[in-house]
Amino acid sequence: MDEAKKVVFGGDSDNGLVLLQKILQLPNKILRHHDVEDLSPMVLHDLGHDAHFSLQKAVYLVNNPDFDCLKGVAGFDHHECELHKHDVWDEPHCFCHDMKNADFHNKVKEFSQNKCVGNMCIDTHNPDDLLELAEKLGLKNPSFITWGMRHSNQGILLFEDHQPAVARKKELLVNAAPLLSLC
Repeated sequence: MDEAKKVVFGGDSDNGLVLLQKILQLPNKILRHHDVEDLSPMVLHDLGHDAHFSLQKAVYLVNNPDFDCLKGVAGFDHHECELHKHDVWDEPHCFCHDMKNADFHNKVKEFSQNKCVGNMCIDTHNPDDLLELAEKLGLKNPSFITWGMRHSNQGILLFEDHQPAVARKKELLVNAAPLLSLC
């Protein structure tokens, strides 16, 4: 077990256990605040903060194959965190208002397209297409995580993966990202 802790937590099991505890608290927070507008962006911001995964930028998309639609749900840019409360859960009903001036977040929310537009078709099961999409959305050195959702939809998390802290926690992020689907 100690070796597994070193892999997942980067050798610092105390910080890793705190991170794990914070992630395990998210489902209760999501359920408690189910009536909050823009709950998915709150969860993405919480996951992206330094106390969790220390992301620089991230994009949450949902692919709905029945309607041939790929839709941006939330964007996270660590520079935009100054626009909202330090702990997004302190005043959750204020988050939507606080993020009105968040350019990257709003750009992602406005993203909506059929998977085939012009001469580019996006195959959400093709890693190269997802990485190309991430770059078009402004992410540098992107990585991605995908997961199945209800109604045959697909959740997609694109994120910048250039910090050692993210690389060490990536295995945990694979299991935390689907929490976005609970919103």
